[in-house]
Amino acid sequence: MPEIPDLQHYLGDLESKDKASRIRTLSLLKDKLTLAPGSSDVGDHSMNYNLIDALANRLVNDPAERCRELSLTIIAECLRDMDPAKIVRSARCIVPAAAERFGSQPFREPVEELRLKLIETCTKILHQAASELSYERSHPITDILAFSLVSALTDRFPEGKRAAATAISNLCRIAPWSINLHFVALMIELSTNLSHQHAKTRLLTLDAIVDAYLTVTCVSTICNALPHVFRQIVLPKLGRICMDRSKKAQALCFARSLGVWLVRGLDCITVAEEAIGKSPGALHEFASDLLAFLFMLLSDESREVAARAVSELNAVGIHWQLATSKSISKWCVAELPLPCVPSVLPRDFACNAAYLVSSAATTLVTLHFQPILNIQLAWLSCWMPPMRAHNLHALASLIITSGAAVNSSFQVGKLIQTYGNWISDNDEGVQGGSRAAIRALGAVLIDHSPALRILLDFGTPPLAAVRNDSLVNVILEHLRRVSARRIASSATTMVTLFCHLAEVSAEQRASCPMPFNADAADICLCYAVRNLLRLRLELDELSLAKLMRSLLLLPSFTNAFLPTYTQASPSSNYMVNQSLVILLAHFGQSSRADFVQISFDAVIGLLPKPNPCYEIHTVSWLLLSALVHICPGAVASVFDTVLAPILLVHVHPCSNPNPEARIKALSLLHTLMCALDAQGKFSEFTIATLIESAVLPNLVWYTGRTANSTRKAALAVLHGVLHSALTPSTGLSMEQTGIQPILRLLPVLGTSLDEYDTSSREISLSCLTTLLNCLPPTSLQLNSVLELYPAIVKRLDDSLDDIRLEACATFSAYVKCISPVIALILLFCRFARVTPPNALTETILEYCIEHFLVHLDDANVNVQSAVFQALLTIGSVGPLAKVMLSRKVSEISFSHRDPALAIRLLNVLNLS
Repeated sequence: MPEIPDLQHYLGDLESKDKASRIRTLSLLKDKLTLAPGSSDVGDHSMNYNLIDALANRLVNDPAERCRELSLTIIAECLRDMDPAKIVRSARCIVPAAAERFGSQPFREPVEELRLKLIETCTKILHQAASELSYERSHPITDILAFSLVSALTDRFPEGKRAAATAISNLCRIAPWSINLHFVALMIELSTNLSHQHAKTRLLTLDAIVDAYLTVTCVSTICNALPHVFRQIVLPKLGRICMDRSKKAQALCFARSLGVWLVRGLDCITVAEEAIGKSPGALHEFASDLLAFLFMLLSDESREVAARAVSELNAVGIHWQLATSKSISKWCVAELPLPCVPSVLPRDFACNAAYLVSSAATTLVTLHFQPILNIQLAWLSCWMPPMRAHNLHALASLIITSGAAVNSSFQVGKLIQTYGNWISDNDEGVQGGSRAAIRALGAVLIDHSPALRILLDFGTPPLAAVRNDSLVNVILEHLRRVSARRIASSATTMVTLFCHLAEVSAEQRASCPMPFNADAADICLCYAVRNLLRLRLELDELSLAKLMRSLLLLPSFTNAFLPTYTQASPSSNYMVNQSLVILLAHFGQSSRADFVQISFDAVIGLLPKPNPCYEIHTVSWLLLSALVHICPGAVASVFDTVLAPILLVHVHPCSNPNPEARIKALSLLHTLMCALDAQGKFSEFTIATLIESAVLPNLVWYTGRTANSTRKAALAVLHGVLHSALTPSTGLSMEQTGIQPILRLLPVLGTSLDEYDTSSREISLSCLTTLLNCLPPTSLQLNSVLELYPAIVKRLDDSLDDIRLEACATFSAYVKCISPVIALILLFCRFARVTPPNALTETILEYCIEHFLVHLDDANVNVQSAVFQALLTIGSVGPLAKVMLSRKVSEISFSHRDPALAIRLLNVLNLS
């Protein structure tokens, strides 16, 4: 420090109460120090030390900011060329004075730049006096500085925080003895700064933490002395850095700090043989937490972070193996009998990173598996979705690393339940993490039976711990990486589980108000079935029947089995087609229909008894419907023994008062009757029974829309029965089934011609046409004739042209059926010389002829042709009907818009 003339005079002026005088004096001192040439021996003068003391006093007591700033500048200039030994002597007054101004708390230095300059000056003093610092000479100074840096770390000024972290790192290297005394307080404040918004601050803080940890003499003693501090303050802050936005903070600093912490914890490893059995290879109390942090970094998507974490974990394993020597060798984990292979799925980055962990580190992690697992499971309660997703990937890497411990763990069920809860999370990242963790579990498990039994229990009420769609997703991902050799012994359990899942999915689909949810569950279950079939497991007959039952309950598979299969949902059909190709190849079948036939009897046998009635949305009803649609020929062959008791119970109003269920049953019966494969396979007794028990009870007229739908469904069944009975291949006629059921049908069908629904009227006319064509000529009585013809003729005025055409065909059949009766009555009246009854002549012939002649001039050409044929049929009844028809046609022919058709009818009648 250069010598300053009249220094005593300046020192006196520094005590002045006038701020301007003090500032002027300090400015003059600064100028003299700056302009005066330096001298190496002037520091021997006691007057210079008095100046430093006075300036240090100004730092603490001067209220003027400019005075404090000038004092600090002069101190730095004085110490610039001072010898290290003299700096130590001067630091005894400078450091305590400066340390009192650290931090932004009350009674500290209010100016941010001055606080920063104070810390930097103290750091510079440490560097300049490093060669002369020893515990005996400097421990009071360094202890005061270390204690003051705790307050400096709380500074609101980011530059001040960073300067304090840098000062701690320097103090660790220059005066490490001062860190032990204040280690806990420093770690608390440093950990708090790990959540600072500036990445540079977090990086310097991590460096300071590592340096402080390396400096401590006995890590385990300090950590275990204050466990609540580390558990409640330090560790939670360290956990936040795992999700740091700066990859450099994660890879270069945090991974290094965790590795250092673990390696420094090797001083407390128990190597005594009697203690190994209690706590094999244990590090300090928080080693499991630090290993869990390393797995968080190891499961990061960034390759840089994951590689650094793997490197640090392997280094810890090597140090741990060297420290434990041979006394821990019996705890080394044997490799799995079926080693896992890396995954090809891009979302399994955490699992693939785990394959790079060395055997020593694997053994270390396996011995700490249970506490690490508990820590990671506890972290899943974090409210931040990215943190939960990261934790799930860390779980996946832990499971891959500690496969042997997983197979002997009692928490497999808890893991599955946890994954099932998070796989349905609203966040896609959490869903992806859950799927990766499930795939990892499936890859390392040797015996899958316990896991499958747990899944089966979770999906069975009242133990339904997870939702069904979550359970399906768990199974889907579990099967992605499972080995066929390992799961072969659990094939029956797996098929039973799939059968249950398909049933629950079917019930949800039937009652789901939003179909897209059910479609999503169906697609997911199709994926799971595909993954199961890829394993090509050997199934017994019962398991095959259960598997077929599961497939038939899935709409995608049901549609694929239908003869009219179309790709309506490409996302699921790809999986379905792939699964069916595997199935057909595995069982040696050439077609899908043949594959269904091999287990048809067993699936039919799984249907419950008819009583009590099936509900509409039950699994049994859905399965029965699928069988009827897929293989109607096989169902028809066992109709009398298996299906008839079930359907007849459901279609009869006495045994099933639920109209909606009866409509469903009638619709299913109609589908079966109209199937081409079922034609000709129904016995005469079956047809008569269906008419008696299924059709007639449901054609009784009741008010209401539901009753109308029921009658319409019954008419559809009757239409199917009649057309099935009259196929040319069977040669079955209604004479063989008995006339009485048909005669009871005729008045009911006549009533149905007045239905409001147009399709019901059309079906009724079609059924009447078929019945009348099959009836023997003498089966109808006169009262039956009088009841039917007005209703048939009335349909000529229907609003629908198709019904008018069908009415003409029905009337032609009606006339052909009753023509022998009418002819006999007319002949009898003629030979008896009596007038025919008015009811016969006027009500039947004239009434019908007049109404048909009106429509002979219809605007629809097809209706004209049909009416023309009906009139010819009337004319063929007998001579009297022919004469009456000719007379009526002659009377109205010239009143038509186009008399050509009437003239043609007269010509035909005259020629016949």
